[in-house]
Amino acid sequence: MAAVAHCLFNEPVNSSIRKDSMARGMMVWALALGSIAAGVGVLNLRAAGDLPAWAAVETLPAAEQALVEFLLLLPAAALLCAGVRNVLGFATFGTFAPALLGLAFRETDSPVGLFVLLIVLTVGWALRRGVAGLNLLQVPRSAVMLSLVSGMLVLFVLWSNAQGRPLASALPFLPLVIVTGLVERFWAMEEEDGTAAAVRVMGATLAVAGVVFLLTRWGFVRETVRSYPELLAFVLAGQLLLGRYTGFRLTELYRFRHIASDDTVTR
Repeated sequence: MAAVAHCLFNEPVNSSIRKDSMARGMMVWALALGSIAAGVGVLNLRAAGDLPAWAAVETLPAAEQALVEFLLLLPAAALLCAGVRNVLGFATFGTFAPALLGLAFRETDSPVGLFVLLIVLTVGWALRRGVAGLNLLQVPRSAVMLSLVSGMLVLFVLWSNAQGRPLASALPFLPLVIVTGLVERFWAMEEEDGTAAAVRVMGATLAVAGVVFLLTRWGFVRETVRSYPELLAFVLAGQLLLGRYTGFRLTELYRFRHIASDDTVTR
């Protein structure tokens, strides 16, 4: 039971700090349950028609509705990314990078945006190798990379428009800072762990961004968050509970499967 409590509730087996850990765990559960209760209460008020008129997202202008939709989808996307990292065990470049990338391309009508992103990352990686020889400080180096990425995208947009293939609809709100950060993190991981590890993490990052893109572009999800913004309380509860999870990740179960096999044979 102690091992189960340690895995699920972050409770240490050491009795000297168990009491404090249990108190913190109970506080997290209380906050999560309170958030769920608040969400259920607002849902009941909305169903009964007791909420004020200004609490309806549908009463906002179109631009404000799109902004509120983005603000409501971002925490849900962050919860998905946290679950992928902490439960499934797939490493990504940051928590918000996949979420922001997925949300940035949810308005595209073709895979052109993802193709352009891959080109930017590849060319940015090559430019980063050249900038590394200048021995710049981190913040100015990031600013230089941002300028290079921006200039490269401007040239690419101008060239595509000259070819009769405008890219404005394929690159809505492209998070250049996130792309620059991905290039920096890819370079750093390549230096420390090798190209294979960096490519694997980048692939996981783009895969999670693709899942976020598909889910947040689904009409049912978009209409649901617009109609019931109080669902954010349930997302918050999930984030709180996920923050206390320290059990095995699914990738760890696969990675150490031979240990379980050896233990079974021994018994």
